Amino acid sequence: MTTLEITLENLEDTNRLARWMARNISGCPGVRALLLRGKPGSGKTTFTAALVRALPGGDLAEVASPSFTLCNHYPTTPPVLHGDLYRCASAVPDEIAEALQHAGTLTILEWAEYLPWEDFPEDFLDILFTSDDNVYLLTMNAVGPDAQKMTHALYLWTEKGRSETQPKQRDSAPYCRLRSRLLISLTTCQQVIEL
Repeated sequence: MTTLEITLENLEDTNRLARWMARNISGCPGVRALLLRGKPGSGKTTFTAALVRALPGGDLAEVASPSFTLCNHYPTTPPVLHGDLYRCASAVPDEIAEALQHAGTLTILEWAEYLPWEDFPEDFLDILFTSDDNVYLLTMNAVGPDAQKMTHALYLWTEKGRSETQPKQRDSAPYCRLRSRLLISLTTCQQVIEL
């Protein structure tokens, strides 16, 4: 699992990150889900709206919180199912469970802490949203090879943006810090390598 921490200082940082993810999600087709966690007002729906608007076809999407509808579908490429599990702690709706296993759909779930482990896809980004004094911290845990590939590419993009001496461009990167841990299981022992 790879963990990436990104600090977003304003809405434009959120939009830049969402645009980057929209451009790069097709290069990691195994990433079928973004599992979003965080308190109310921590930026989950704002991030989702920015990501959906940045995908091809996103200009036709009316992005709204799925708190009451449980699922919203957006006519993007790839198609997006935006779900909310806050009121579904006892059982995941079939529509969400099926989307998590469908390779052609990007599933974005708010309140993913209510998702039972058996419904998790093989490859996903688990994103925790926290905020403090109008600064938002995203902690991304990448599970699966495509999610790790995407997280490493995101880290390289943010490092490039941080090292540039010129003023920020429209899609330059927000600040980020990478912590990576690789667990290798051998037949009789386990090695932990900090990258």
